[in-house]
Formats: sequence, structure tokens, C-alpha cells
Amino acid sequence: MKKAIVLAIIGIAAAAATSSYGQGAIKLDNYDTYGPNVNYGAGSDGAVGTGVGSAYTMGVYYWNASGDHTGGTISDPTGVADPTTLGSFLLGTGNNNTAQFASAAVTHIGGQALGNGAFAVPGSDPNGGQVWTLMIVAYEGASYNAALYRGHSAAFNLTLSAASNPTTVLTGSAMPGFSVFQAVPEPTTMALGGLGLASLLLFRRKQA
Repeated sequence: MKKAIVLAIIGIAAAAATSSYGQGAIKLDNYDTYGPNVNYGAGSDGAVGTGVGSAYTMGVYYWNASGDHTGGTISDPTGVADPTTLGSFLLGTGNNNTAQFASAAVTHIGGQALGNGAFAVPGSDPNGGQVWTLMIVAYEGASYNAALYRGHSAAFNLTLSAASNPTTVLTGSAMPGFSVFQAVPEPTTMALGGLGLASLLLFRRKQA
């Protein structure tokens, strides 16, 4: 009986370990690859062409299935759209899904970030070797969509490593460099704002 209980506990622990490391991995890191850098663009809060500072965070979006899906990515001339509107991209969440730019860990080098560890891509092969389409984002503040200044890379492919691999694949080895810009309100938001202003003016005219 005791032996059965011990074996059951071992089985549960093994299952937990498998679920924690059950996907292929990447690492948010364009520091060890010496770039490409993420820079301030026109209208942003920094000197154009210089690397973004420590107020910025690197994040990742991934396509909802393995394979090369760069051809299915919608073009974004603004450079600030939500990646989920550009194709079947999902926001990377969980352990090591973000990294800080210009941190002490990268000796405060602007435009470069270094994650703490591997990010496991949900649904990927734990043995690695699969190609996945990714998009890297940079933003100031707590979230990409709420950020006043933000930007994203073009879609690119990475071949994932095994989750247990100490030399996890680095995003900087394939990600295109990009810049951050001031996020302009969506056209619908601007239209609603215009309607609100028109209503206010009409109301004032009636009062007069």
C-alpha cells in the first residue's frame, strides 16, 4: 500500500514536471546576439534612431499553430497595431514572456533586452525542432495595448529548441529590427470623439 502511494506521488510529480516543460522554447534576448536593436521612431519619446531605454518592455506574440505563417500576416503600415489584428497571433503569457530593455543585466544598452529564462511556446513539440512564426513587440508601461509608445517587428520564423536545452534559441537570431512610435487612436475612436464634440456643440447652441 505504501509503495503504491509513493509511486502515485512520483507519477504526479513527473506529470507536473512534464506540463511545466512540455513545449519547445525560445528566449527573449537580442543582447547576446548584439541586436538587432529596437529604436525610438519619429514622434516617440526618445532620440530617433537610438535604442529604447529601460522604461520599455519586450514581449512576444506567436501564431496559433506551428509552421511558416509569415505569408498570412497582414501588413501594418503604422507599425503599432495589435498583432492579434494582423493574423492568428496569440499573446505570449506565463514564465519569461517579457524582458526589460536596457536593464542592468545588459549593462544598460539601449534597444537590447535579455530575458531571465526560456519561454515555452504553448502547443509546440517539447523536443524542439518545429518552426513557429513570431512577432516581437516593445512598449512603454504595463501593457502593449495601453502604451502610448509602442511598436512591433515584422513576422519572422524561429526553429524552437527543446525546453530543457540550456542553449535556448534566442529571438535576436531571427527577429527584424524595428522602432516604436506614438500610438494613434483607432479611426473608430476618433470618429466617436468627433460625434461627441459635435453633440456638445449642438447642445450648447440650443442652450444659447
